[in-house]
Amino acid sequence: MSSYGQPQNIQQQLINWFNYVDKDRSGAVDVKELQQALMQAGLRFSLMSCNMLLRLFDSTQTGTVNFQEFSNLYGWIQQKQMSYMQFDTDRNGYLDLREIHQALFHAGYNLDQYAFYSAVRAYDVDHNGRMSMTEYVGLCAFLQIATNTFVSFDTQRTGNVTLNLSQFIYAAAQCK
Repeated sequence: MSSYGQPQNIQQQLINWFNYVDKDRSGAVDVKELQQALMQAGLRFSLMSCNMLLRLFDSTQTGTVNFQEFSNLYGWIQQKQMSYMQFDTDRNGYLDLREIHQALFHAGYNLDQYAFYSAVRAYDVDHNGRMSMTEYVGLCAFLQIATNTFVSFDTQRTGNVTLNLSQFIYAAAQCK
């Protein structure tokens, strides 16, 4: 195993993908370069999803990820892919609403029906009532960012927050 928790052959592939898009050799990739690197891995994410993924793993808030952050991001995507495959019980390559709900519940997201349907509707890009793997990963990235933002306001850890308009706008903008 490599120092980033990836098997050596995967680690070398990650290095290759990262270096392929890091044309200026800065040691960091921005959102467009991240999208290209993930395409090298056969993952076709929208720029919006790549932006959310980048923000999840950009520990310095520079708008870029270094190689270690990229490696961690890729590992996170792999975990979501494994969850996706586990809950695709009919093995049709998509998650239907029941499967999405089960996968999210298993991941710790106990959403009421309004929050669940709103989130799914927002990330079901083709509006067909089912999710591809990239749609599901985008949804998971959104939910993680939303959770992180919520927790930053829930200082007492009660599961409830009160926001003024400015705070609400800040929170909403963080989740985009």
